[in-house]
Amino acid sequence: MAEIRRRYNPGEKKPKNTGKRKMDKILNVLIGIVVVLILIVAGVIVIGGSKDKESANNNKVEKNVKQDTDEKDENIVEKDSKELEKEKAKQAEKAKEESTNQQDENQGVTSTETNQDSTNSNSTEQNNTEVATGSNSNTSSSDTSTNSNYNYEVSKTATTESSNDQNVQKVITDSNWKPTKTAQKDDGSTHTSSYDKGSVDWKEKIKTIATTTGLDENDMIVWYVKNGGSPDTSIGIVSSKDKKKSYRVSLKWVTNEGWQPTKLEVLKSYKGAY
Repeated sequence: MAEIRRRYNPGEKKPKNTGKRKMDKILNVLIGIVVVLILIVAGVIVIGGSKDKESANNNKVEKNVKQDTDEKDENIVEKDSKELEKEKAKQAEKAKEESTNQQDENQGVTSTETNQDSTNSNSTEQNNTEVATGSNSNTSSSDTSTNSNYNYEVSKTATTESSNDQNVQKVITDSNWKPTKTAQKDDGSTHTSSYDKGSVDWKEKIKTIATTTGLDENDMIVWYVKNGGSPDTSIGIVSSKDKKKSYRVSLKWVTNEGWQPTKLEVLKSYKGAY
């Protein structure tokens, strides 16, 4: 009867559903965890992409720098190679020129030394020649020539002409040129032009060339003396020892008188004048 008498009381609280609330809390926590994970993954992707982009840019810059460096190195190597070739060619040309000059100087020194030795022994050889040929002992090739102290630049009788030869500055002829007095005697048919550096004929050629050019024999290099086209003509190429003056002298033999200059050519260089 007591159970039956109990009546519904609107103010009485119903028991709470604690199981459902726990489930909601768990779901909310899981959702929060998922959101956090999503944010973390997104952050990693953004940061990683930025780093990859930066790395790619760095690699590109390094590649460009390396390429520029390689190009510069290639240019330097190519430039050094060309400069080395030019330097080698220049050295070869210089060595060739020095060799040529040395040969010319050796030839000139030999000729000059021969001329000096010949000058020192000139009187003895001339006397021996005079005895052998029965000539007068008072005649000698050391006698003063009519061309002594000659200077074509101040001579009033000298004539100057131009030349078609590019190596010739001017051509000089002089009506006052005389034969260099000779120690040789001939009857017009016995004279023999000699190119032996120890012979009297050679010495007289050199003396005539020296007096015609105005050079001292001791300051003269004899580069070449050759036949002028006939037995009684000759051509000599000489220069001063410093090579600042070069000449080509044409000579002809005058019977019983000696070698006489016929033409003096003032050269730009003794080289190529042979």
